Formats: sequence, structure tokens, C-alpha cells
Amino acid sequence: VTMCSGRSLITMRFLFLFLVLVLDAGLSLQLHGPRHFACRRYSVCAMGASVRTGDNVQILAGNDKGASGKVISINKKKGTVTVEGINMQSKHMKPMKEGDTGRILKREAPIHISNVRVADPVDDEPIAAE
Repeated sequence: VTMCSGRSLITMRFLFLFLVLVLDAGLSLQLHGPRHFACRRYSVCAMGASVRTGDNVQILAGNDKGASGKVISINKKKGTVTVEGINMQSKHMKPMKEGDTGRILKREAPIHISNVRVADPVDDEPIAAE
């Protein structure tokens, strides 16, 4: 049996507790963190699975509620859709060269995919989800 000094015994206890805390924190982050983000990511994609680029959609919420337009682009990672003529925002452009004048550009900003629904081509009313 070997004898340990009081100081090395305290150091060993500290290292053991530190190791237990680190492993416990690492396992909890590993188990709960990615699963939480994966569920949130896939629920957004599943929500707008019926919306495709080029579809005619109607806006369900926001300033342009009730308006309809054609889908220009879809960002599945962010869960957003850009619709032609909807959610127009102005961008102020500074003059780039000497003698050039500044300008204000109007362009579409993306909106969340849950705020749009595919519109019926005949009635222009939202189609119920299947």
C-alpha cells in the first residue's frame, strides 16, 4: 500500500470531479443538442414541402396578406420563400463612381414558408393541405 500526501489526494479528487463534470456535460450536449436542432430543421422543410419554384401562392399573414404571386426562390435551410411582387423592400445604393448618382432599388425580401400556401389557379384561393 502506497501512501499519498494530502495535497496529491486533493488534486486527484479535483481531477476526478472535473472529469465527471466534463463527461456529463459533454454527453448531455451530445444527446440533446443536435436532436433538438434536427427536429426544428426538418419541421420547417416538411411544412412547405408542397411549395415549388414557379408555383402561384397566396400570402396568409403579414403586410401583404391576401395577395398572390409567383414563387421566385426557396431557401430550405432558412425555411423562407421569395415571392414576386410581395414584401418589397427598398435598398439605398451609394454612387460607385465619380459622376454616378445614387439610386433606390426595390426588391423582394423572403418571407417564412408557413405564411404562404399554394393558390388554386382557377379561383386564386388557397388549396387545403392534403
